[in-house]
Parts: sequence; C-alpha cells; structure tokens
Amino acid sequence: MFSSAHEDTQFAVTRFKNGVTFLAAEGSDFDLVFMDIEMPSLNGMETAKRLRKLNPSVVLVFVTNFAQYAVNGYEVGALDFLVKPVTYANFEVKLLRATETVKMRAKDIVVISGSDGVVTVSKSDIKYVEIMSHDMIYHTVGCGDLRAYGTLKKAEEMLGPCFVRCSSAYLVNLAFVKSVRGYTVTVGGDKLPLSRLRKKAFMESLADYYGGKI
Repeated sequence: MFSSAHEDTQFAVTRFKNGVTFLAAEGSDFDLVFMDIEMPSLNGMETAKRLRKLNPSVVLVFVTNFAQYAVNGYEVGALDFLVKPVTYANFEVKLLRATETVKMRAKDIVVISGSDGVVTVSKSDIKYVEIMSHDMIYHTVGCGDLRAYGTLKKAEEMLGPCFVRCSSAYLVNLAFVKSVRGYTVTVGGDKLPLSRLRKKAFMESLADYYGGKI
C-alpha cells in the first residue's frame, strides 16, 4: 500500500510474473493494470484479450520495449503505454492519468440488485429502464436485460439528468434516442411509447442534451 505524492490516493499493489498467474488470481477484480507486453507463457496482448472478457471496464496501461507494439492496444481498449526503460517522471504522469480515469469510471458505475444477485453496470451502457408489473428491467448494451428491485423514481434519482421518462413505464437514456416520431421514441432498436403528458418535457430535455446543457 502506498500513496500518491500529489493527491490523497492509496494503492494496494499486487505483482504477477506472467499473464497465466494473473488471470488465475482473478485479475478482473483490479481497477488498474500495468501490463508488460513481453511476458513468458502468455504475452500481454493475449492476456489483455482474456482479461477484457472478465472485466471490460478495467483501466489498462501497457509496458513495452517497443512503442510500435503498443499501438495495437486499441484492440483491447488500452488507455496508454509506457516505453522501457521507465522513468519515474513518465510513470507518474501515466499513473495520474490512469487514476483519474478510474475515478471517472467509478462515478459512472451503478449497482443493480435483483433476484439473480448483484450486477455492476456503466450508466452509459443502460439504454432504458422499464417497469413491468413489480419488476424493474434495465435494458443494457453488453449485459442484456437485467431484472432488479426498486422503483422507476429511485432509478431516476440514481441515474441522473441524462435519463428522462417518456411515459410512466419507461426511463430513457437520451444518448440512445435515435428518433422521435409522433408519440413513439426509438431507443437503440426499440420503439417506446411517448405519452402526451410527458412529450413537451421529454423534447425539452432532449434538446438540452443535444445542446450540451445536460
């Protein structure tokens, strides 16, 4: 455990000799990973591909002798890379950027509790929330449809201003609105009803979203 010199952030650090032992040790539990591309048994790129299946959102920084290898990092969503030999000054810059990214992503994560257990999902991956009978259904990108406990009002408070009701049964992520025709809203590939009572407020919120006000 150590603290950053520039901010009050503590880190619990674990080292692994290769990708095989890293993945075997539940590497998906880490928030930030610095990974050498040149490793025995399983190279860094292949390790990263397997890691992404376990944890799509973990922040990843590659460490390599050859910068040209790191440019392929976009394939596995790498944030950045460090070229050896690593200097403290360069490492510090990359670490600060990576920790800021971890913090920003943490703010975007919500915890959904349902009959099947607890799931963490990014707000930006939620297309819309639907209430059906006594169930809440979160329609997401990547995680499918997640059934949960709660109310639409609680979901609205949790998810923030980019999520707006189009009717009493649906809470929509404005980022996924493809079109509004009459009293129908297309969200992703789904068509949802837009109530007469909510249409004016919904359209105003949509205009504010596209105008960068929310």
